[in-house]
Amino acid sequence: MKKIILFLLLAFLFTGVVSAQNDDFVNAIMKAKKNLHTAMNTFEEKDLLKVRGEFERILQLKKNMWIVNYWLAYIDYSIATSAMEEKSRDNDKVKKYTESALALTDKSMEEKDDFADTYVLRMSLNFNRWFYESDKMEDILSGTNQAEEMVKKLDAGNPRYHFMKGLSMLYTPESFGGGTDNALKSLGKAYDVFQTRKEAEEYYPDWGYDMTCGFLSMTYMKRDKEGDLDKAKIYLDKGLEINPNSGFLLNTVTKQYEEKTKKN
Repeated sequence: MKKIILFLLLAFLFTGVVSAQNDDFVNAIMKAKKNLHTAMNTFEEKDLLKVRGEFERILQLKKNMWIVNYWLAYIDYSIATSAMEEKSRDNDKVKKYTESALALTDKSMEEKDDFADTYVLRMSLNFNRWFYESDKMEDILSGTNQAEEMVKKLDAGNPRYHFMKGLSMLYTPESFGGGTDNALKSLGKAYDVFQTRKEAEEYYPDWGYDMTCGFLSMTYMKRDKEGDLDKAKIYLDKGLEINPNSGFLLNTVTKQYEEKTKKN
């Protein structure tokens, strides 16, 4: 009887320790995720690097390291994207952070190879490679296609997949399958899915809804058919409703809309 009681006591204590570890992990990653949301609003490298340090420290908990590596990869992807700004483009920095992010997604997939969002990120990272190794066209296309096939296999309705697909089409010539009409189809699909999407865990990726609205607005302005400017305003307002502090919406999209309105 004493052995049974001792066993139950030890089991209870072990459960309590595991529960505390889980709480520490969730609390830490949710705090870092909140800070990342704020940093993404400024899109400043120094702010993103500061949050990156938070996620690196979470790795020390040795808990669900695959998702932590995903978030580190996403931050590196974001820094690489910020380095693509036309006025201050830095291809060396694009390469540095793109390659770092690809390596981190490799680490993430070693532990969990069936998480669709990791493959969504790899699709975009392969697109980044055009900026610094366009001579490797076949390898880039192969990597992109492989990642896309995995996304469609694992989670074809992932809104970030449709968002990234639409973004790619927006900057791809119509003769190669891109153009504003095709971009609007994918971005519209992303918008529809985002409205009802709920992630399996609160610390999973949930970004993209406000950006989808912003790029829908920009795409309608770029297409510029009758009534498109009104549609652009609807999506701009919706994006700001979702994220009132978005630097992308407040500065880039709003500025473009105001300039377009003056011309009309």
